[in-house]
Amino acid sequence: MNRVLQPWWCVALVLIPAGLFAQSVPVETIACTPTSMIYNEDRVDLSWSFAGGAPDSVTIDFDDGSTVSLPGAPTSHRHIYRSAGRYDLTISAWTGGVPTTTVTTDLVIVAQRAIPGTNYMFVHHSTGRNLIRDAGVRSRLEWHAVKGGPRIEFWDHDYHSGNSYTGIILPDSTVYSDWSYGVQANYIQPAGYYAIFTGSAFRDSLLSRHDVIVFKNDHRTGDIVNEDHLAAYQAEYLTIRDILDQYPDKMFVMVSGPPRRPTEITNGEADRARRFYDWLQSPEFMNDHPNIMFFDLFDALANPNDPSDPERNMQRSEYQLPPASSTDSHPNQLANETIGPDFADFLIRIVDPNWISPVTGVTPAALPVLLNHHNAPNPFNPLTWIRYELDTPAEVSLRVFDLSGRLVRTMLAPTRQDAGRHGVPWDGTDASGRHMASGVYLYRITADHEMQAGRMVLAR
Repeated sequence: MNRVLQPWWCVALVLIPAGLFAQSVPVETIACTPTSMIYNEDRVDLSWSFAGGAPDSVTIDFDDGSTVSLPGAPTSHRHIYRSAGRYDLTISAWTGGVPTTTVTTDLVIVAQRAIPGTNYMFVHHSTGRNLIRDAGVRSRLEWHAVKGGPRIEFWDHDYHSGNSYTGIILPDSTVYSDWSYGVQANYIQPAGYYAIFTGSAFRDSLLSRHDVIVFKNDHRTGDIVNEDHLAAYQAEYLTIRDILDQYPDKMFVMVSGPPRRPTEITNGEADRARRFYDWLQSPEFMNDHPNIMFFDLFDALANPNDPSDPERNMQRSEYQLPPASSTDSHPNQLANETIGPDFADFLIRIVDPNWISPVTGVTPAALPVLLNHHNAPNPFNPLTWIRYELDTPAEVSLRVFDLSGRLVRTMLAPTRQDAGRHGVPWDGTDASGRHMASGVYLYRITADHEMQAGRMVLAR
């Protein structure tokens, strides 16, 4: 599927099924919402009806390389079209093991968003900090640039004050704890973003310095105690959206907060959190706003919205920090390593929509290069060797960070290395030769597209 697009819309159709069987339940109509102004990364609500009762199951081919199978009762599904183009839709209604297949032509026509500049700012707190660190988000962005894509200058803004991770972090991971765009950085909930975007020095700094502004809600945003609370959130974001519309040359990415763990939230609150984030990415909110995008961290880490599940819409058990009784809703390292590459890929597609190889048709993550890695001795004093093995020749870099994410030392600038075993020594000093204090440090190896990290314990 690679057809020229112009203009863009999707049309409700009355269709004749491709085949009729005595026991079949043919599809009668197929439609999509919105019906116009659909852009890449938008959510599209697809709906259909049957000429008779519900079939046993339904299979949908979206014409973008993805399919989904559903029980026969549902008659709608939300889908994200990542790339611009014209898309057919194929629905197979299965009854008694026999499908009745209906095919549309150009049901969904998706236009390409304008490409912004490459200076990014990500506004977050500790969940965002851990996501960047554990998943090697910066390394993946760097790999994309090494491979010839636009170089993304990825800045991020942590707390304004209150802990050792405050301030602004530069693209090279240097932390400036005394730099801040304003005290509003401490309040990354709807009311806080409302205060930022309705007029503040913080907003002026964002707009004057950055092309892409990524702003994430914290997990407390999910504590929506009643319907009035939910309505207040929606009113604040409608005002924010009206303001963002005034800056069509900028790109704004809204990121949902992570789900709360079951010990920290009620079913009603969790259900309303799901409804709020679903609304933020719905055609109702997003349609015809091409400079606004959405990344769904909540859905990636939450249990499905199953009414029979007492932990629906809450943080999945595999993504919770131990112990089970904890009240800490920060996603764990597995969660960050799982969703982080998707987050980095999303950021890349904003300025390089076609970055997936047109030859292989697979993402770089499917091509392993780095076979294994470790450091020894560990713990160490005064010297440890960081060893790794390459399956194929690759461009390799190696950096050491402290637990705050601050770059301590670049041990190996991007260097082409042959396949085989390699090792780099670290003597516990920073780039200026100063001896680092005892503690835990992280090394990060990037080999072409692939990033791996490990922990080292320096014991003085």
